Amino acid sequence: MALLFLYWGMMILGYIIGAKCRNIKEKLSRVGTLLFIAIFSLVFIMGVRMGSNEEVVSNLGSIGVDAFFMTVVILAGSVIAVIVTRKLLRIDRYGEILQAQPDLEALDKPHDPGDEKTDQEDNSKMITIAILGAVVSGLLCGHFFVEKIFPDYGYFETLTGNAMVVGICLLLFFVGVDFGLSGTIINSLRKAGFRVLVFPIVIVIGSLVAAFLCGLVMPISQKEALAIGAGFGWYTMAPIVITEQGYAIAGAISFMHNIMRELAGIVLIPFVAKKIGYIEATSLPGVAAMDMCIPLIERICGEKIVIYSFLVGMLQSALVPVLVPLIISL
Repeated sequence: MALLFLYWGMMILGYIIGAKCRNIKEKLSRVGTLLFIAIFSLVFIMGVRMGSNEEVVSNLGSIGVDAFFMTVVILAGSVIAVIVTRKLLRIDRYGEILQAQPDLEALDKPHDPGDEKTDQEDNSKMITIAILGAVVSGLLCGHFFVEKIFPDYGYFETLTGNAMVVGICLLLFFVGVDFGLSGTIINSLRKAGFRVLVFPIVIVIGSLVAAFLCGLVMPISQKEALAIGAGFGWYTMAPIVITEQGYAIAGAISFMHNIMRELAGIVLIPFVAKKIGYIEATSLPGVAAMDMCIPLIERICGEKIVIYSFLVGMLQSALVPVLVPLIISL
């Protein structure tokens, strides 16, 4: 919880500074570039940590297949839940409320397809490829070089863990600066209204329903499947709780699934945003939606979608410590 306040504080600080610097906005045009350098650096470090973790590498067999299956089904369940809710609330794929009469302002929507469609598609493809490249290179470096460079693995974990916290703080600070420079985030919140609170709830429901369905066809109980799904990408907590209750296989599947959910979420955000919808993209990474993925959401989907992303991640972070122990102890 302390990290949550730290991250949110860094974004607010960045917003205040950005708002004060609107008169020199042109001179700060490189903030977006700094954001992406930070994103790729963090994704690379995450890949290195995963590649160097023997537990991750050793679980890439049958447990990895089960975890992959659950990840695909749960991501699909989350996205479908958002699509259905979005249709019911009459919100288009760009997060805008559909109107009965044509709105002249809609003609100027920055994220609508039109003359910029090709540029947006090319940008999404480049971002996806770059993120995949950072992840793969990080995995390879972690697997082949970390043990040689860092004989003390505990020191390496502490060092990279601290580096990721600092990196996320910088990321969110720059996001705040970007918001402050544009000055439209408050208006976006007012336009979203109560709808912004609905989507985090339906994403949780969609994830849990999908996890329960996985339990019907997998060699684990529905209870175990639900507990795994309730991890929402928090791979440092959910697997430990499940394993401590005596469910070793489910704990291993949970560990792999939650890693896969965060990683797949980061990689798939550009694709899902372009092909399906902006709010749907926020449903993918789980708890990472409130910190590490915010800059990516802001760049791909626009700042009006960031509030959805933050609330999705915040609700899931609050629910993991409650739902996982509750479900697995039933």
